[in-house]
Amino acid sequence: MTRLNGSAKGSGLDLTQLSSGIAPLTSRRSNTQLSRGGSIRHKRTVIDHERIASYAFAFDIDGVIVRGPETIPEAKEALKLLNGANKYHIKVPYIFVTNGGGRSESARCKELSDRLGITVTEDQVIQGHTPMKDLVDVYDTVLVVGGVGDACRKVAEGYGFKQVVTPLDIMKWNPSVTPYHTLTEEELKVAKDYDFSKIKIDAILVFADSRNWAADQQIILELLLSKNGVMGTVSETYDEGPGIYFAHSDFVWATDYGLSRYGMGALQVSIAALYREHTGQELQVTRFGKPQRGTFRYANKVLTHWRKDVLEEHVEKTSVSPKPVFSDSESDDETSDDEPLTVQKLSQLTLDLPPASTVYFVGDTPESDIRFANSHDTSWYSILVKTGVYQDGTEPRYKPKHTCENVLEAVKFAIEREHQKELSEWNDGAIDVPVVLDETEVVTTGTKDVLSNEQLIANAKTA
Repeated sequence: MTRLNGSAKGSGLDLTQLSSGIAPLTSRRSNTQLSRGGSIRHKRTVIDHERIASYAFAFDIDGVIVRGPETIPEAKEALKLLNGANKYHIKVPYIFVTNGGGRSESARCKELSDRLGITVTEDQVIQGHTPMKDLVDVYDTVLVVGGVGDACRKVAEGYGFKQVVTPLDIMKWNPSVTPYHTLTEEELKVAKDYDFSKIKIDAILVFADSRNWAADQQIILELLLSKNGVMGTVSETYDEGPGIYFAHSDFVWATDYGLSRYGMGALQVSIAALYREHTGQELQVTRFGKPQRGTFRYANKVLTHWRKDVLEEHVEKTSVSPKPVFSDSESDDETSDDEPLTVQKLSQLTLDLPPASTVYFVGDTPESDIRFANSHDTSWYSILVKTGVYQDGTEPRYKPKHTCENVLEAVKFAIEREHQKELSEWNDGAIDVPVVLDETEVVTTGTKDVLSNEQLIANAKTA
């Protein structure tokens, strides 16, 4: 079976001829001058028919697409190019992989859609805590830390966790737990009533950056040192408390302020230091987000699903009369020599979709983004931009494969790079196109040899 442009060199999925439930697949043959029907395959200087790319993009959000409340100006144009508004008429699938969180994926998508003037769906977005969905069947009662008010509680409940409590609930239960903080009226409205002397907390999930480090640290440390996750108890061995999970480990992150701000990774470091000071032991932590391998596997799964969705949507929107299935021995004098060789049903096409030939990951933080892209798969291509955490002129600890000023430059670079690979593959084994100058002469575009019509006929007879 011909696979959907599985070649590492190929950059586009040819969708110039489509019918209901049917899509043609490009099958390029190296070192041959014949295309379908035995016609001559001619060299090209550009490939610009409508198609879906075999490569894809993954973007960090903070510092690449947005910077605090500001939208980075070049981001809108960059995504328009990927959506097909480019000179090669190629549409490139893309997803967003951010260590940020603190709200639902649907809320994140709505904000991105509003800011960028495009439609971003939940299927395209991975936040730091998104992979924690896999813990729903593991733990009954979880403490969710971070975010504004009870926003993270709602996210966790949306994931399906059975019982979700927050530091505000604990502070309402016993204000002496955090003696330096008094709950505000707004906090009291979202805090729930529980008797934590009778509740066993199975896991601590740090979903988002803490808004109250002192209170959150105090509560987290107490639970880590507790007997079976019950507030007010103390373990003599320091190993009976609940496990702790962090949505990511970014030490700093970029806002619209001139300098980077401390993030969840800094909170993690401080809690580990306090735990070590108290127990003499190292804190065992489970991390999600970039650059962790679990998030990479999750991102690959999401990207595969999204590429299939983009392809299916394109097939549904483009509908013409069906074409037959061609083999190399069949001929069709009316077809173009640039048309694809094989037609397959959509179900076969999506089922057999190969991995992306290249995934361009665009980020602003060498320690998480670039390390993430470089660590797990050689088909991922790291691009560092200068609009976020990275300071121009410094030597990054984790070196990108390419550096750009901003996300628009990154997208343009990748599209041009992939077009050259696609063009090179097409022209491999193709011949120059004859151009008629007048009634008696033609010139081949590659060699510039001028031959009379009589000589061309004679050459053809002796060939």
